[in-house]
Amino acid sequence: MFNLHRPVISASATRYVLLTVLSFAASVIVTRVYLELTGYPQIGNDTFHFAHALWGGLLLIISVLTLLIFVNRWTYDLSAILAGIGVGLFIDEVGKFITQQNDYFFPLAAPIIYVAFLVMLLVYLIVKRRETTTDLVADMYQVTKELEEVLEDDLSECERDSMVARLQKVAGQTARPDLADLAKHILQFLQSESVDVVPDRTSLIGRFLDSCYRIEDRLFTQGRTRLLLIGLFLLDGLGALFAMLVLGLAFAGDETTMPTLLSDIVLGEANVTSSTSLSWFLIMSALQLVTGLLLFLSAVAFLRKNESTAVTIAMMALVISLVFISPLSFYFNQFSVLLTSLFLFTILLILQRYRTRFLTAEEADIG
Repeated sequence: MFNLHRPVISASATRYVLLTVLSFAASVIVTRVYLELTGYPQIGNDTFHFAHALWGGLLLIISVLTLLIFVNRWTYDLSAILAGIGVGLFIDEVGKFITQQNDYFFPLAAPIIYVAFLVMLLVYLIVKRRETTTDLVADMYQVTKELEEVLEDDLSECERDSMVARLQKVAGQTARPDLADLAKHILQFLQSESVDVVPDRTSLIGRFLDSCYRIEDRLFTQGRTRLLLIGLFLLDGLGALFAMLVLGLAFAGDETTMPTLLSDIVLGEANVTSSTSLSWFLIMSALQLVTGLLLFLSAVAFLRKNESTAVTIAMMALVISLVFISPLSFYFNQFSVLLTSLFLFTILLILQRYRTRFLTAEEADIG
């Protein structure tokens, strides 16, 4: 009989969602770069045109069927990657779907693709935050999935230790005696001599990450990382201050100076074609000045050794840039701002690593 139970978030959900997000971003970037370099070739003839949205849909179908047919854990990774690539290939042609002329280069397409990426990234962050919540049923679901390694005779020491930790937590609770009893029996089995355990093997990705962490520890010390952030934030902040100075001088000049200056700026923007687009362009420019000033304040806070405040201000500025400014930039400048967005994401990751490596440890020592 079909019963609709409450949804349970998998303990591995963050891994699968992250794979989907990265595959999505990579597929869009690779597709756009390939088409730009090859002159936008088409597969087909005078009658047919096989758009890459079709291949994206095919990959999505394969992704779903893989999950429905197979039970192996590795199929989740494969399905996540295929789904991300499929969605990327599909949404890359969104310009054709929202215009009467099937315009692939419609200006609104680029920001729609970028916002779709942000939504998927938000889902990842929400799921990751829920990792800290305790759920007995979710723990038991995860244990039953990890028991596959026993069936495949490939249970490693770390996998067994992970299951034992989950089972001990479930076995020690009293809210669900049935789950506690089940956990005790599985725990007894895992700790028996009948279970063959293989030595831990570091995956290729694990070895790569370990190498990255070693390079990070050796090259990016706290002092060097702080100087790097201060330099970047000062450059952006001083640029914003200079822009404000120019605007102030233009405003203080004769009545034709400001309109002439704005006209010179706007004329270089191909997609400023109406009063509405002009308004959004001015909003984007104002936000760029605000974030520049925030980054300048962050640099000053770093110089004054007020690092917690500096990181908070900088993160606020970068989030404003990525969430509000970048979609507008994608509209006005299309994918030419892709490298800028990737650079902003990189700085945000560096800031997060700085907080995790240095500030969290210092706050713990103070506490």
